[in-house]
Amino acid sequence: MEKLFLTLVSLFFLFTIGCQQNSLTEPLTSEVAEKENFQEDTYLHGFMKLDGMLADPSRPLNSWLEIGGEIEYEHRIIYLNPDQTASQYYVSLKLTIEAELFDPYSPTTTPRVISEISTDKIDVQPEQVQSLVKYFKVQGRNDSMFLVCKFIVTTDYVTVDGMWLKAPRTHFSNNNVR
Repeated sequence: MEKLFLTLVSLFFLFTIGCQQNSLTEPLTSEVAEKENFQEDTYLHGFMKLDGMLADPSRPLNSWLEIGGEIEYEHRIIYLNPDQTASQYYVSLKLTIEAELFDPYSPTTTPRVISEISTDKIDVQPEQVQSLVKYFKVQGRNDSMFLVCKFIVTTDYVTVDGMWLKAPRTHFSNNNVR
């Protein structure tokens, strides 16, 4: 009798558990699905300081120019289709550079200004690093010199990874040495 009673209680218990709604096998309601797939754009804003000495490629033999200024950045992740289960997105990066180049050994020379705004769309996935190289024109020069900045861009940040000056080849450039 005791075995029959335990068997009936066990069957009743299993029947009760089996008849309850199982949230793991039911489809998501549209309200729950919208909350899970909705992803807000992320926005970062900040400044990267530019300072240091850069080799002047337009002059022969160890000529240096000093740079001072900053790059303001706006880093935003833009989701292309938040309704898909695996949303695709890109990083929209706006860079505003305000800097000056001057000859530290000739204080009477006028500083050369670098002032530009650029916007780029970069394909970056989580835990992935992308490299972005930007050319910013040095104003007031006849030789079309550029400040070249290499940026590291991820979904979480942007940083300057290197910078140098680039000018068209001249007969003084060590690139022409054969």
